[in-house]
Amino acid sequence: MTTQHGTSARRTPDAVRIGAFYDLAVALPFTTPWTASLALDAVRAAHTGLGLPGHLPAPFGPEHLLFVTFFGVLVTMWAVVRLVRRDAVTGIADTVGRAAFALLMTAALAAGVTPVLGVFLVVEVGFLLAQARQLTRSRRARTRTDSPAARTQETVSP
Repeated sequence: MTTQHGTSARRTPDAVRIGAFYDLAVALPFTTPWTASLALDAVRAAHTGLGLPGHLPAPFGPEHLLFVTFFGVLVTMWAVVRLVRRDAVTGIADTVGRAAFALLMTAALAAGVTPVLGVFLVVEVGFLLAQARQLTRSRRARTRTDSPAARTQETVSP
């Protein structure tokens, strides 16, 4: 069954939906320059308060905050899309995006940024693995029920 957009009408697994709510909670503070500044101050405070090694996020100028807010708005919009349009293609795209984010976070940690980023990396990888697992299971179940053998059994069964 397909929708008017040509995508599967089957719903994505719960991990994708839960990940979208998480992304909303994390990205919303970065959607305006004022709230992004507060969020970055909280990261700096956590880094300093915990006495962590690595580089503190430097104070951001208006041009830096512009790109931070672009990130916040785009991630927020993408989270809303995943909550509204819950299809397999959206779930797969988000899982691939999580892999890219995890790779970039790993590179930043290797370059010496604050270990506070590690908390976000752990959550990102957790959602990546949960989503990949559920999407794989969903596809396997769909393949079994859509196979010619399954259809034959349905028609032969009393």
